[in-house]
Formats: sequence, C-alpha cells, structure tokens
Amino acid sequence: MKVEVKLFANFREYLPPGSDKYACWLELEEGTTIGQVLMKLKIPESVPMILLVNGMHSKVEDVLQLGEVLSVFPPVAGG
Repeated sequence: MKVEVKLFANFREYLPPGSDKYACWLELEEGTTIGQVLMKLKIPESVPMILLVNGMHSKVEDVLQLGEVLSVFPPVAGG
C-alpha cells in the first residue's frame, strides 16, 4: 500500500533521495505502524515530534491505511 509522508523543518533531512522538497510516497506492508515508518526513515523516536495522520493527532503505535498522509513536525513553541 502507498502512503504519503511529509516531513517538516529539521525532519526533512530524513527524506529518501529523490523526494520532493518535504514529501515522499512510501510503499508499505498492510498493518504498518507510524513507528515502523519512522524506523524505515531512520528518524529516532526519542526526538520530540508531532505526528498527524490526515490532519489528526496520532501516536507511533497507530496503523496506517492505504492513501493516508503522515505528517511529522517538530514541537511548536510560542508566546
């Protein structure tokens, strides 16, 4: 199954070669979790991040479905 992965800010360095500016499509096995995608892209889970699937907050153990969009952002701070 294919899913789109969008990496923002400092996470862009983990995009596979030949990717767009901030996104790539990955071919994954059914039942793949967000955590497994992070491992595939070599993004350490210890790094603070915000995970969204189709714009909804998600967790590393959530399973991705065909055609979904996983977005990975650094934590946002402001004041």
